[in-house]
Amino acid sequence: MFGLIEKKQLADIAAWMTSIAPTNLPPVLTGIFFMDGNPLPDTCITFYNLEWDTQTHSLRIPVTAPYQWTFHDSISGWLLLRLAQLAHFTYRVQFADDTLQTAQITPLVLGVPIPRWIVNATMDRDQAAPNGDIWNRRNVWFGGIPRIGEYTLRRVVDVEGTDTPAFKDMLSRVQNDCLVVVRTEVASVNSAV
Repeated sequence: MFGLIEKKQLADIAAWMTSIAPTNLPPVLTGIFFMDGNPLPDTCITFYNLEWDTQTHSLRIPVTAPYQWTFHDSISGWLLLRLAQLAHFTYRVQFADDTLQTAQITPLVLGVPIPRWIVNATMDRDQAAPNGDIWNRRNVWFGGIPRIGEYTLRRVVDVEGTDTPAFKDMLSRVQNDCLVVVRTEVASVNSAV
């Protein structure tokens, strides 16, 4: 079932894209991240409220979980959001080791992993930002076509809910209105007989 979607403002994202459940998330993954240069109509993500596996250094990101991901307030943003809901689109993020420098990202559609020969997606922490403020998202398609859909993740809100220097830059480059799933199931109304 489709979740409830609301229009929100990126300018006050720190007030509504928050951590509501403790998950032992490593500090380098806390906060809210802007997908700088992303060619798709989505803007921000958070790793909050996801179950961090301390043994395997991994997590799963359901794209349409409540307050997990923002989409552009546009026809293309609505279409991408609805397609993600239909496909139950999820990312599995598996870090190579406990240094959390690099991760393999596996997209899943209807719970089925997309093979690496189709897309080999990775995330590497920028060496100039060892605290995790900047991550490089890279893709190699069909075993050799690089750079399509690549972007940089920039932390725009830190764990304390404070804007980082990248926040104002983000707001100057994107539309303030965004779409976000706020509830995964719409409550049904029981009628009295």
